[in-house]
Amino acid sequence: MGTEVDFAKAGIIIEIQFSNYPFLLNNTLRSELFFKAKTEFVRYPTNLVILVTKALMFPASNSTLYYEQAVNQLTALIKYQVFDVPIRLVGLFEQQNTIVPIIWTEYLSKRYSRTVNTRVSRQCQIIAGRSARSRCLFMIKILK
Repeated sequence: MGTEVDFAKAGIIIEIQFSNYPFLLNNTLRSELFFKAKTEFVRYPTNLVILVTKALMFPASNSTLYYEQAVNQLTALIKYQVFDVPIRLVGLFEQQNTIVPIIWTEYLSKRYSRTVNTRVSRQCQIIAGRSARSRCLFMIKILK
């Protein structure tokens, strides 16, 4: 339960939630502890937590947290007054048909590897999902 956070400034903790969804609960409960203990970040006691996550429109690996999941989880936790610390959730979205730069990373193993095999800069276009029942509302079309 160390005090390492992604970013902090004047009592504000900023956690970037691009990893597995269980880290959301870990980081929010840890932030609640910092708030109640008045743990100082940059000479100010903790008084706000900002969580940044990507929207479901960005495909990712299994178990990755999406904004929409974070909304549902935090809503349930707040309903039962689990948190006193103010939490702001930020979702990263992009306009449909936008061309955006990406870093395409392939790992040594298809499952659970953290060893990077290749990393290439590419362009992609965000397009509508294949159907209304599609898991993703939007898909990314890789442009060569």
